[in-house]
Amino acid sequence: MLSDVEKRVLELLSRQLLITKGELIVQLNSEKHNGSDISIHRLREMGYIDKIESLGTCIVITQKGMRALKEI
Repeated sequence: MLSDVEKRVLELLSRQLLITKGELIVQLNSEKHNGSDISIHRLREMGYIDKIESLGTCIVITQKGMRALKEI
């Protein structure tokens, strides 16, 4: 079961597709979500998001993450 923050991370990534970790955390903090760093780490462990190198380190949603988002 995904937490509200984890669901929001997947929603943001499904819309933007490519975002830095800093930008993602700023977005989540502006929406008053706590524990964003832990949620990002947990989603990576589950295989829902991944890091890529593209002019810096960015976070992307995986196909597994897209399927999980559709099931919510």
